[in-house]
Amino acid sequence: MNERTVESIFGANAGIVWRTLSQNGPKNIVDLVKTTSLSREEVFGALGWLGRENKIVMEKRGRSMVFSLSEWEPCLAAAITADTEPNEPALSSPKRVAKRKAIARKAKTVALDMEALKRALDYIQSEFDGNREPTPDQASKAAGMGSRSLGKALSKLDIKSESVRRGSRSLRIYPLAYKSRVWELAALDVDGLQRLIDAKKNAAKSQRESNSEEYTVFD
Repeated sequence: MNERTVESIFGANAGIVWRTLSQNGPKNIVDLVKTTSLSREEVFGALGWLGRENKIVMEKRGRSMVFSLSEWEPCLAAAITADTEPNEPALSSPKRVAKRKAIARKAKTVALDMEALKRALDYIQSEFDGNREPTPDQASKAAGMGSRSLGKALSKLDIKSESVRRGSRSLRIYPLAYKSRVWELAALDVDGLQRLIDAKKNAAKSQRESNSEEYTVFD
């Protein structure tokens, strides 16, 4: 059985706090302890982890320090920018607000998914460095992302789990054969990962269009 490292424990707690802040908005320490069911020490450790990566911002409100995700502002800014593009027909106030919220939700979802993917890659890399082969469930827990969604995201980056037998058990793992690939991907930041996924998606689309043209019959 693989031993959990300090990094994986802090990373998993950071994922829990991350999800809480993304789903419920800014929280103080007391609220985070109640919402996450983590101890105060674990919450402080998770906040320290997120703070080290510039993932959170804090603000003093009254006598309490309130924490929120630093990605919120870029998401809202992107929504406002998209909502005021040139040549776009003016929208009535309710429609504008609804559209802005929809764009913000979409941008926030993409940002959170990419952050989770980055955490998963960092976790898998740390396991590989310890000569361990993590399971999809372990990686998804550390990332704070569903194992199925994480599996789809990693497969887009050519990282796929494999089925193996360990004693009498059959389980899926991310094999050490992917170590160099994971090392390359983990070196990228969130924007770099997004650009890589977009590039692979565009390349696949171009290939499909090329194949379609190749087999088109003209009169």
